[in-house]
Amino acid sequence: MRIQTMLIAVLALFMAACSSTTTYQPAEKRGGYGYTETELGKDRYRVTFTGNTVTDKETVNDYALLRAAELTLQQGYDWFQLVNRDTESKSRTSSSISGVNDFGGGTAVYQRCGLLSCDTVVAQTPGRLSGGYATSTTRTSYQASLEIKMGKDPMPDAAEAYNAQELASTLRRWMGSNQP
Repeated sequence: MRIQTMLIAVLALFMAACSSTTTYQPAEKRGGYGYTETELGKDRYRVTFTGNTVTDKETVNDYALLRAAELTLQQGYDWFQLVNRDTESKSRTSSSISGVNDFGGGTAVYQRCGLLSCDTVVAQTPGRLSGGYATSTTRTSYQASLEIKMGKDPMPDAAEAYNAQELASTLRRWMGSNQP
């Protein structure tokens, strides 16, 4: 009984891990889930956040902006401006058939004899399929990529310019994050 309880607990933890959104953290490798950044110049970076199939597009975009704000502050700058922004989606569709009944079919072996000799014949006999349901599931994951230019005060009066401290604070509050 105790082993069965432990097995159920482990299975529940595994299922919860598989169905959760991508955590805000560095990606373990390029293309992995989480954020990466690439220095493009002294005050320019490309920030990318890749989510799993449970993480919605808005969250992926917010995480990329949060990382851009944090990186700006870490580099000693006050603001950043979006030079380029792109969000890609990747979809995978899987199909399955369930509830199919197979009647008959298989392999038939028999001998065919003539006047002088016999031959062994192996033949496949067709089966019949009945019933069944076909289902398709499409899963979509998103990746947000930002190219940013960082600067110190005064901040430009542009729609795509953000005060890094204010933006990071706002996004953390929206996400309920206790990040430093």
